[in-house]
Amino acid sequence: SVACLEYVKQHAQQGDAASVVAAIDEFAASNIMMNVGPDKGAVVDAEIREKKPRVMAEIGAYTGYSTVRFANAQREAAKAAGYEAHYYSFEYSPESAARVREMVAFAGLSDHVTVIEGAFSDQLHVLQDKIVDVRVLLLHLPSLYLYVSDTQKILASGTLATGSLLIADNVLFPGTPEYLAFLDESPQLTSTLHKMSMEFTGLINDAISVATYTA
Repeated sequence: SVACLEYVKQHAQQGDAASVVAAIDEFAASNIMMNVGPDKGAVVDAEIREKKPRVMAEIGAYTGYSTVRFANAQREAAKAAGYEAHYYSFEYSPESAARVREMVAFAGLSDHVTVIEGAFSDQLHVLQDKIVDVRVLLLHLPSLYLYVSDTQKILASGTLATGSLLIADNVLFPGTPEYLAFLDESPQLTSTLHKMSMEFTGLINDAISVATYTA
């Protein structure tokens, strides 16, 4: 939101991605937002440190919280591994995409992140020419109702390598039973569900799904 971006500019240190993430968490603690949050974010952080992906992509950027948090984690992991990496953020809304770019620039990540406007299904070709060993793709609100169709397109496109991850948020709340059923039935994916309380509420049960491409 515009208010979140302004809060970050007032309370975070420009060029410091970690302080941007912390400021968004502070803002979200007293404002209703659908960020991945610190608890589920830590699950993804751990996967990034382990996989050290050369390419990451998220579908649905919202405020840019996940963009900044995970792009920064990816950049640090790639630097430690001694190779280049890049983060692609697909955002349908032009207004949201503009705010995400501003958030990314404030965090000092513009050289590492590309924000792409439009429906992901129309932009998938951006990833298809990237020959890499490991990819991590993140599915977020408001693309919830497209989880299955977007995943089907990803699997059919040939963009994944063995060991690539598909990570999906909000699979229990608001919930994506069709997506969870799809993962259970897919011979190409093995998945793990990390259950925890909804960020900053402690009342609503949610989960983040981590699926590994095995084909």
